[in-house]
Formats: sequence, C-alpha cells, structure tokens
Amino acid sequence: MNQIPDPLYQQIVPGLKKACPRLTELDLREAQQRIDLLTAKIQNRHWVSKIVARRTVLGLLKQAGTVIAS
Repeated sequence: MNQIPDPLYQQIVPGLKKACPRLTELDLREAQQRIDLLTAKIQNRHWVSKIVARRTVLGLLKQAGTVIAS
C-alpha cells in the first residue's frame, strides 16, 4: 500500500501536523497521499533519516488502525 486512501489520510493529517510541524500545506498536497513522497517530505523538512521519517508515517497509520504490510 503506497497510496493512502482519502478517509485514512484525513485521519492522520492532524497527527502529521503535530509530529511534523515544519510540513506545510503545500508539502501535504505535493505528497499526493503517497507514503514514499510523504516520507521524503518529512525527511527533507525535519532533517531526519529515511527510516525515522518512514516510521513516523507508518506509526500514524498504525494508530489509525491500519494493517500495514512492510
């Protein structure tokens, strides 16, 4: 699952904004609800490793109750 469905994406956006305050609205739009692009945006804005950025996204998805296949 690389594309985050719209209802699920709307659920995680508040958590994203809290966990990653440097993300802009434009960043969120440009990520196109894709895990890989969202990970890259977090990595770029917060100067963290790709692993940390991906764990952030996957952690928020897990909190939203999504089953994620690594």
